[in-house]
Amino acid sequence: MTGLSMRTHSSPRFRHLLLRTLGIKFRRLCWALNSRFRNSITVSRKQGLFTVWLVPDESVGKSLYCYGEHELDLMTEAMTVLRSVRLCPPKGEGTILDVGANNGITSIAMLNLGELKRAIAIEPEPRNFQLLVHNVRQNALEDRVACLPYAASDRGGQLSFELSEANDGDHRVRPPQSASSPERFRESGRRVIWVPCETLCDLMSDVPPGFTRDITVISVDVQGYGGYVFKGAKELLSAGIPVVSEIWPYGIRRAGMSEREFVDIAEDNWTSYWVRRKGRFVQYPINTLPILFEELGYEGDVDNVIFTRDEDRPTGGVHPLEEKVANAISP
Repeated sequence: MTGLSMRTHSSPRFRHLLLRTLGIKFRRLCWALNSRFRNSITVSRKQGLFTVWLVPDESVGKSLYCYGEHELDLMTEAMTVLRSVRLCPPKGEGTILDVGANNGITSIAMLNLGELKRAIAIEPEPRNFQLLVHNVRQNALEDRVACLPYAASDRGGQLSFELSEANDGDHRVRPPQSASSPERFRESGRRVIWVPCETLCDLMSDVPPGFTRDITVISVDVQGYGGYVFKGAKELLSAGIPVVSEIWPYGIRRAGMSEREFVDIAEDNWTSYWVRRKGRFVQYPINTLPILFEELGYEGDVDNVIFTRDEDRPTGGVHPLEEKVANAISP
């Protein structure tokens, strides 16, 4: 028995897991120490070269620094699924529209890994936008990424925007309705700024045509504000572009939208959604979306889905959305 135990513990897999665990613990310690004396740090990972803010608690940068990646599997697996059902062109083609781009972690990764050719990155928070532009530059992607300092919404103007000191990925739009919703993260004490907002269609009209004519996929990570993004993108979504989006019942409620209203918006725009189950994406009809809300619960976790419209699935090998997208965003 002892010999078996020793052989098991000396296996390559065990050693790999042990070294990985020790490495993560060491990097977390380094993160904590660095955050006391520095504002930012630059790391080179599979997703690219990133300068990140040294926020003490959970953040996009901490995930990248300590664990070596941030939501990398989500987007690469989503693109694989969309190509398998012929809703996206081959690797290396098309543009990702990245709404809530943060420091560019998704846009830059999709280009560096050869998943897509170009990106439109939208980020309203000034410090994150500063890092976004810097990271695009240090990855030598200036000619392939268009950066826009806006919040995507259902209208133009300005929005009240609350800043999280603990998590640079949890800055959020704060509409008046959120005041009546119970809070879990002491949101009422957050510092608030004003940021410019526009609808996605209006924002796209100011982007060079080389970026907008072949939008392949839309990524939406806006801390529960996605329903308003979708309301302001009706013409663009009518082109049938797949959308990878978070579902966070708590954040949706805090943003001033009910579950029923969010589901109605989803049913107006898509016929299916895909959720990862046991390591793979599984497709469900859009009218079962309330079941996902029940699974997550109001106080529950965030899940990520792919929204699709089955009737827009091409029958040939060429992606058919270019003309539809051009018509949707034309003035």
